[in-house]
Amino acid sequence: MNNCYLDAEAVITFFRMTGRKHIFITGSRGSGKSHLVNNMLKHMSDSFNLLQSHRTDTPQVVIKSNLVADNKEFVIGVPRTSGINPASKGNNMTITESGFINCAIPAIDTHLDTTPEKLFIIDELGYLESSCIQFQKAVEKLLDNSHVLAVIRKQSTEFLNRICNRKDVLVIDIDSTFEPISCIIMASGMSERFGSNKLIADFNGRSLFENAVSISHFAGFGETLAVTRHDEVVHICEDKNIHFLRHDMPYRNEMVRLGVTRILSDNASSGNPRPQGILFLPSDQPLITKTSLQLLCLTFLYYGDKICRLSYNENAGSPCIFPAGYYDELLNLPEKKGGGFLTKKYPAQVVLVPVRDEYELYDIDTPDDITRLLKYLG
Repeated sequence: MNNCYLDAEAVITFFRMTGRKHIFITGSRGSGKSHLVNNMLKHMSDSFNLLQSHRTDTPQVVIKSNLVADNKEFVIGVPRTSGINPASKGNNMTITESGFINCAIPAIDTHLDTTPEKLFIIDELGYLESSCIQFQKAVEKLLDNSHVLAVIRKQSTEFLNRICNRKDVLVIDIDSTFEPISCIIMASGMSERFGSNKLIADFNGRSLFENAVSISHFAGFGETLAVTRHDEVVHICEDKNIHFLRHDMPYRNEMVRLGVTRILSDNASSGNPRPQGILFLPSDQPLITKTSLQLLCLTFLYYGDKICRLSYNENAGSPCIFPAGYYDELLNLPEKKGGGFLTKKYPAQVVLVPVRDEYELYDIDTPDDITRLLKYLG
């Protein structure tokens, strides 16, 4: 599966929020690591230096840098002529150390001697790089004295493991990034102030509920479940093959209980571990962005045991993610109460994740609200 869906701006914002010094992007071959890095650089105003390797048609692996010989390419790997192991996952290359000595190491030295304040990009670090001791020492000196954005090949070597485990390094694995989180789309509201079922009201060419489903696709959740009491929503789910749970319960606590019970049951029956967190997505906030939703999820996965929710100017809103430690309480909420009961009960356990635009947190209660948000969209 190609996971180029990861939002570059969300990753950059998350990285800065963590206060880490370096960020490594890893994932399986063809997962879009370099694609993500290139998109990240478009959002960065900082200038940078670059060390880049790639496989040629020869095939050889070559390396180049803007700091060395006008980007001249130097060979760092050639195909093995014997002892090829089909299970070696691309390690059937023999290192050519001269490429590291004449290009990679001088590039790092020049960067540290002239512009250590700049970001240094490495695309990529892998098996060959792990085989050159002098280059390893240069990289670790670079990490000690500058800022690095690197693509890391997804394999285990002593060198790669060592630098990935540094406390100043943030590692983003883009393979199934958000699968540990499940999503419940809340679609059971009675729309009392709206005058009709707002979930099927048109917003910019599709229903509010369909907008919510589209927002849920901003992250590749392990499971997404719509919880509803409305026939119209059920018909949309059936037509678009959306996993849903239909009920006739009157209160919010019952909707939460039913959704959480189904999510946990589905994971148990399929032999999967229960999700690390469950995100509750409202159906009436059509302007939630991909960047904000992914930033919320990245923040949750970073903390692991915190309740995370979107906010604007420290004013908390939705969506909200609850970690597994709160599932029992979600299943036993007081009558008519939703997840907000737990955020008020445990305020010290809540992490607020900022959105850029207050309109992302606006919910639609009346037809005038739709008119106002459409005017905002222009």
